[in-house]
Amino acid sequence: MEDKILIHFESYNVIIYSLKNKSLHILGRERYLFEKNLDIEKLLIGCENFLKSLNNYTDKINNEFVRIYATGIFQTLTLKEQNRLIIHIYINWGLFFNIIKPDLERFYMEKSLERGLEGMINGLVIQEFRKVVICGSFQQHLKEIDDIMNLLGIYNVKVLSPWTTKVVPETLGTDFILLEGQEPLKNERDAWRHKYEHMDKFRHADAIIVCNPKGVVGKGTMFEFGFMIAHSKRIIFTERPKDLSIPFPYEIGLNF
Repeated sequence: MEDKILIHFESYNVIIYSLKNKSLHILGRERYLFEKNLDIEKLLIGCENFLKSLNNYTDKINNEFVRIYATGIFQTLTLKEQNRLIIHIYINWGLFFNIIKPDLERFYMEKSLERGLEGMINGLVIQEFRKVVICGSFQQHLKEIDDIMNLLGIYNVKVLSPWTTKVVPETLGTDFILLEGQEPLKNERDAWRHKYEHMDKFRHADAIIVCNPKGVVGKGTMFEFGFMIAHSKRIIFTERPKDLSIPFPYEIGLNF
């Protein structure tokens, strides 16, 4: 497994970690005083100053090998300010600036303490997600989606949707596959109801995992990206995506 670089932006420090095979090591710690009275412009400058020195720790500065997690002062930003920061870092560095919500930070801290460890990142390595949604083509990649669901189950991650990969046999080979437990379509418009129920679960997920073997992203998943972004969700592709009409902040590959 390739090394990953995990970066934790706190209110007073930026801590750089190396992660390989679930083994975490601190590579460095840099002091940055992100005070509460700093405006967004100064915050952007502080983040920029750190990222300019990132090549001291790695020569792979991309959204496959570098993960950013931010807490502290970053959690107090308005949604508009958070989005401005996320967009700025993505445009200039190609990285996703992941601002951790306080309840998820508490979850990581609890996981860390359960193992007698300290710090949010240790808990994150133990279990990064509580709940996720998996997106992808049921027509083409049902086995790969099932493999991801089984892997997530090993790490005690709840998959909100799909809840199963068992398909209603009569819908195999059709334009809209139904899973066991879903009601038959009343008409072609009724497919929207099932699609909406799937996308509505985005709101409750810690991340959206997009299963895209060989980088191919289906039309149905392309349609869903707008909903993911509207809910400010972390989006992780299993492989580098191809043919995105508009690139947006995302990550590639899971940390396990």
